[in-house]
Amino acid sequence: MAAALALTAPALTLPRWTAALPSIAAWLGGIGGAIGGAIAWQPPSWLDGFLWAVPKKRTTHHKKRLRMTTKWLRPMQNIKPCPYCGEASLLHHICRKCLNRLDKVSLF
Repeated sequence: MAAALALTAPALTLPRWTAALPSIAAWLGGIGGAIGGAIAWQPPSWLDGFLWAVPKKRTTHHKKRLRMTTKWLRPMQNIKPCPYCGEASLLHHICRKCLNRLDKVSLF
């Protein structure tokens, strides 16, 4: 019975990616011929994720923008009124109104 199972075993089946690599495909074909075609060759499991690591479908504009929402600009928290004129300005910066006034007063 065991001899009958060995005779009906499938021939060497090569994965699709070996067609792109003729030298490896020929080498694997030689191994299958030496064995007699009784054992089907399987690539190592760690090659599966490495060789097929491509997206199945294109990322849509909506999904891409949803992923980017955390990187968008947020409202600035460091805008305060100027202590001299009341104009809105950044903290530790001179406001535009006071700067223009200083430019008019100072003669370089």
